[in-house]
Amino acid sequence: MSLQNALILSGVLIAMAVAAGFVGLRVFYGSIYKFDQNPGDPQQLGLDGIKIVDFKSEDDADIKAWIKTPEDGAPVILYFMGNFASIGPSVQRLKPFLDQGFGLAALVYRGSSGQGGIPAEENFAADARALYDQLDVLMGMKIPEEQRVAHGYSLGSGIAVRLASERPVAGLVLEAAFARFCDYFTDRYYGLPFCYVMNRERYDSIDRIGKIQAPILVLHGEKDTAINIRSARRLFDAAREPKHFIAYENGTHVNLSGQGLLKDVPAFYSGVVPGAGTSH
Repeated sequence: MSLQNALILSGVLIAMAVAAGFVGLRVFYGSIYKFDQNPGDPQQLGLDGIKIVDFKSEDDADIKAWIKTPEDGAPVILYFMGNFASIGPSVQRLKPFLDQGFGLAALVYRGSSGQGGIPAEENFAADARALYDQLDVLMGMKIPEEQRVAHGYSLGSGIAVRLASERPVAGLVLEAAFARFCDYFTDRYYGLPFCYVMNRERYDSIDRIGKIQAPILVLHGEKDTAINIRSARRLFDAAREPKHFIAYENGTHVNLSGQGLLKDVPAFYSGVVPGAGTSH
């Protein structure tokens, strides 16, 4: 084979590899989000006081949130759920907090829980900011920033970190969080370097958390096989003080409520939000 033909063949093979990689990434991005499409009903789930509201995102998209007004100056939890879930059961796991009088603003993600739209990191970030910015109107009352706390679970931790780096909050709770979402895929798929090839849906929380001025609580299970606790510790190490890390010895990715979270989170709130300790 002549040198010219060899160069042509090499160019063709490189072009084919690039094309295959591009197609592979498109398929991969399309498989990241796997939300449950059953939204649930607040009343059927025993969530008294919850109402579903509509608002416009930054790009004028129609978005929904589940809202509950706070009692007696209690915190309002800006909540961001995980993947493989829908909004109803996700809010239901917060019922012990709501029963104490805490308020709630839980974002319904695009492409989840029967909500239309395309799920994407940038869309979720825009929706979270819009929810924050319109919170007073949606609540029908003034919610000062020192009463607002962000809480992100798993995938939602990336949304919560970004919001807290872009808007003032009284505190930030990160449950089963990762340093980078792309690292999650590297751990899951035998060390493949996803962070070198993913140009979106990365959720680079570790690059943003240092901008957050509010106190931070990180909660993780030592037996979490979905997101390794090492990733959460790297995220925690990058955060500013004041911060606190709680590792639950028998905690997994889904059982932290039964490991101590239900008392540890309200204790954190009582330290950062005036009136949190007097909620019912």
